Amino acid sequence: MTGRENMELVWQHKQPEWVPMINTDAQMIITPEINDRPLFMSGKDAFGLEWELDPAHPELMTHVKPGSEIFDDISEWREYIKFPTCEGINWEAAAMRTKAMWAKKDIIQGYVVCNMGAFERICAMMGHVNGLMAMYDDEEAYAAYVEAYADYRIEQMEYFKKYLDVDFLMMHDDWGNQQNMFFSPEMWRKFFKEPERRMVQRCHELGMHYMHHSCGYIEPIIPDLVEIGVDSWHSVSPVNDLKTIKEKYGDKLIFAGGVDPQVTDTGSATEEEIRAEVRRAIDTLGKGGGFMCSSAVMFSTVPKVDGIIDDECAKYGRYDTLKFD
Repeated sequence: MTGRENMELVWQHKQPEWVPMINTDAQMIITPEINDRPLFMSGKDAFGLEWELDPAHPELMTHVKPGSEIFDDISEWREYIKFPTCEGINWEAAAMRTKAMWAKKDIIQGYVVCNMGAFERICAMMGHVNGLMAMYDDEEAYAAYVEAYADYRIEQMEYFKKYLDVDFLMMHDDWGNQQNMFFSPEMWRKFFKEPERRMVQRCHELGMHYMHHSCGYIEPIIPDLVEIGVDSWHSVSPVNDLKTIKEKYGDKLIFAGGVDPQVTDTGSATEEEIRAEVRRAIDTLGKGGGFMCSSAVMFSTVPKVDGIIDDECAKYGRYDTLKFD
């Protein structure tokens, strides 16, 4: 069985032969045509916002350059946010690069990461405090912005499928932290639920699976994600009651990630501690299938950790030897 076939069983809510690892059983398709933020280099994104590396920690993702936020009043968002269009991009060239990158297309699945969701984007453009307050300052303007953001992503999906022919889309928007959601579940439902539903529906119409990445605590809205058709939740931080969520929604929602960086990425974690964390994630989320393994933040920033995670998952995550309570 190929990794592609094994992973497809997971999407179908069937038990695979092994717990697939996103980092090895799938290929991330990176294309400069979609510049949500410069990756591992300083510079501007497609919205004109300036990002920079931390010179003391070049292994980390870029952050918005301090002082470069573009505006501070959500009622004026149309004056400052110009959504990039896919028209005029040389997608044939992008497809050629993808074909060269994705050499194992017949063996493993491929996916595109939409690196910043509507909430992360507005916080980047306005600054985090202003971005948090924007939905309270002008509800009508904020709702219009989120709908426009969904339109922007839906246009991209059609090009992703036509030219890159990926199997699934990973949409990023971090709605939670280690203690709570950044806003109430009611506010999420007011602003984000229906635009997210539209994105899910279009993704499915185009023949792709839909995975949403959100770090942190988002347990109150898991039933909503299931309702609107989200196929998979990536991150799956243990700050959520994962055992209960798996029991309630394991036949409807695929869990991806699950390995807690609070354990593995301390810099002082031993190899056995990292391996034990992988086993915990599989034991909690792997019963009957429905689990894809990786760090909850996709990739570790600590040397050798991802290799240990992948190795332990490959050794421990065989369903012919796994035993669950």
